[in-house]
Amino acid sequence: MRSVKRGLRSFIRHPLASLAVILLLFVCLTLSLSMLAVRMAADSQVEEVKGSVGNYAELRVSSQYQMEVFQQQRQQDPAKRQAEARKMSEEEVLAERAQLMVPEELVDDFSRQPEVVSYDKVLETRVTLPEIESAELASTLSLRGGPSSGALSPSEGNSFFFEGNTDGASASDFLRGAKVLAEGSFYTYQDYLQANPVVLVEKTLAEENGLEVGDTITAEITGAQGRDSEMELTVKGIYETVEAEQEGETRDPMAFNPAGSKFYAPLSVVQILNGTPGYVELGCYYLDSADSSAALQHKFQDMVINGTEGGERYELATDYSDFEAISEPLHKVARTSLIGLVGALAACAMIIVLAMAIIVGGRARELGVLKAMGATHRQVLLQFAAEITCVCLVAALLAMGMSAVISQRLGDWLLREDALATSEQEAQSGQGMPVMGFMARNLYKEGGRFSLSGSDKPEVKLEVVYRGGLLAYGILILLGISLLGTAVPVVWINRLRPARVLAME
Repeated sequence: MRSVKRGLRSFIRHPLASLAVILLLFVCLTLSLSMLAVRMAADSQVEEVKGSVGNYAELRVSSQYQMEVFQQQRQQDPAKRQAEARKMSEEEVLAERAQLMVPEELVDDFSRQPEVVSYDKVLETRVTLPEIESAELASTLSLRGGPSSGALSPSEGNSFFFEGNTDGASASDFLRGAKVLAEGSFYTYQDYLQANPVVLVEKTLAEENGLEVGDTITAEITGAQGRDSEMELTVKGIYETVEAEQEGETRDPMAFNPAGSKFYAPLSVVQILNGTPGYVELGCYYLDSADSSAALQHKFQDMVINGTEGGERYELATDYSDFEAISEPLHKVARTSLIGLVGALAACAMIIVLAMAIIVGGRARELGVLKAMGATHRQVLLQFAAEITCVCLVAALLAMGMSAVISQRLGDWLLREDALATSEQEAQSGQGMPVMGFMARNLYKEGGRFSLSGSDKPEVKLEVVYRGGLLAYGILILLGISLLGTAVPVVWINRLRPARVLAME
């Protein structure tokens, strides 16, 4: 205990030397803790992103196969195609309509992979509603056609896009907030299983046609004739299009978005209306983590492409590129901060070793007197250990406070520098050129094929939160530096000869 008290008195008795060491350690420790906080924040944020981005996949017909079918149809004579269509059986007609679709059974089978947390099935098509008219649709089409376009045909003025899935609340437009339910309720999974003829209608369209929740709409069934050619749909809910309200008066009237007046209905109902029972446009899967994306691609290759007849026509599209766009800058910041952390800790080590060498070397007589008076190695070492601990503790406390202030600024600066470097590299290599909208094929999660192509990179933000674990790391750094600082007194004490030191004086 006396040795510890002597160490505390030595710390107070030499304020200038202690202050110089504290300031140097304060700068290096502040940089160390700030770099550590940035690295921990970057790693933590990457793990959080894995649960929301990069964990989506959808099974659909590939763009290449669609182009092949399109080219084949273009090469065929229209009259010959019509003649062949009249001779087709019901099975052949269904196969013709479903050649660009995915069997529902295949979507269900693939959903049984352990990486899949939940999934949905989607079908988008056009349906004729003889009794419904859209003023926006009519005005837009007439504007596009010009004064000489004449009157719109019934098929143009009464044809609307329908989207079917297994649960209305899980439709992508509602999940991402582009549309919100204003009245009524969503159709449910039970409505899908029972093929209940219910539908969600856009608010403006409902007002134009005097529709309310509970009213019925007549829809024509594709390919059907006679009494079975129509279906009565009950309005179960009315929704608002949030995107259209945000655009307001700045919206271009020529840029008509057919999704604005889209109808939503249970998948089984839309399949009947489209005349394609048992087929969907795509199956969308939500995974447990972005780390499962690669494993799911391998299983898709084995199960679908290699294990299914005609499996080469399908593809598994994911949003893993979005995850990479977000995580790569964070990974770079984490690597840079790790380099800064190692450098700052090395500077701390050099400072404490050199400082203690100077301090102990300048107090050789004091050490000789203590040894001559019978002080043991342990007692002398405790004295200097107490002094070193006081210096490091004061520096660490100041550094923790300062790092809490500058950590976020340091993280933003590192992220901004990385963004600038990436932009310069893309400019030099000619990358990052805008992709033509007609070439892009959006994921259903992004709004489907009728949404605007997302060419912008996801915005990356780094949120540095001063966590409790950082305090533990600070304590470990403090102990490590203190122990390192005691190594110098240990060497001096072992080499010191009291008689020789006193004789020199």
